[in-house]
Amino acid sequence: MNKLKVFISSEQKSMFRNRTFFLFGLLFTFLLMTITSIQLFSLPPTASFTRFSASILNVLLFLLPLFTLTIGSLSISTDVESKWFSLMKTYPLNMMSYTTGKLISLFFSFCTMLIIGFGFVILFYSLQRGHHLDWLLFFLSIGTVAIFSSLSILIGCLATNRIHSLSLSLTVWAFFLLIYDYMIMSLGTIVSGNLLKNMVIVLTFTNPAEWLRTGFMIYSGYSSTLGPVYYEFSSFFLSPIGMTVYVIISGLWVVIPIFISNFILKRKES
Repeated sequence: MNKLKVFISSEQKSMFRNRTFFLFGLLFTFLLMTITSIQLFSLPPTASFTRFSASILNVLLFLLPLFTLTIGSLSISTDVESKWFSLMKTYPLNMMSYTTGKLISLFFSFCTMLIIGFGFVILFYSLQRGHHLDWLLFFLSIGTVAIFSSLSILIGCLATNRIHSLSLSLTVWAFFLLIYDYMIMSLGTIVSGNLLKNMVIVLTFTNPAEWLRTGFMIYSGYSSTLGPVYYEFSSFFLSPIGMTVYVIISGLWVVIPIFISNFILKRKES
């Protein structure tokens, strides 16, 4: 346990020295502040799903996965390419501890950046009465970091070098955030209504970005914006059993990639 703590501490120090991570933190904070200033000084306070809510949601679900996937996967592939991973194998630190330590260091590093960014937003909100921070957006950010940090470790384990890692990260990001929506629209032109409805529901479970977006809409009270296709889906996940299932599935998106990464690294070791 002490060795794992030392490893996590070392990884976090390395993360905070990463210029890319620092630049992302500045970009993320700047965008949050810009969108918040527009909401505070140009729009009246409202509890409905507005362009402001959509803008914040898009920033979170586009930037967080992009930088988490690239920085996380490069962290693993750099270790392998620089032979640091080979040196790590000589230490009394097993593969599960290595991947778990990477996940924890990534998660807490990005959470620190989120706390700083949302801290400035809360400070802005304190200047204006009638406005309040939607805390569900903050928890959505935490979930996004956790899931895509785990996926980034899997990508880093699959990659053979840093260029390959970066290419895979961008491909996965583009598929989940861009290609997925166009794929659904193209299916709508060739598939019947009932079949398309079932396919949309099933595909929601297989896309972490869509899974998080749908969860935000449901639990923030904006489920009507999802359309009639998600009526029964939303009703189930608003129940106590549905909330438990949502948490379990979200947890599986974190746990499963780590176990697969551990298996891949063991195969590489042998």
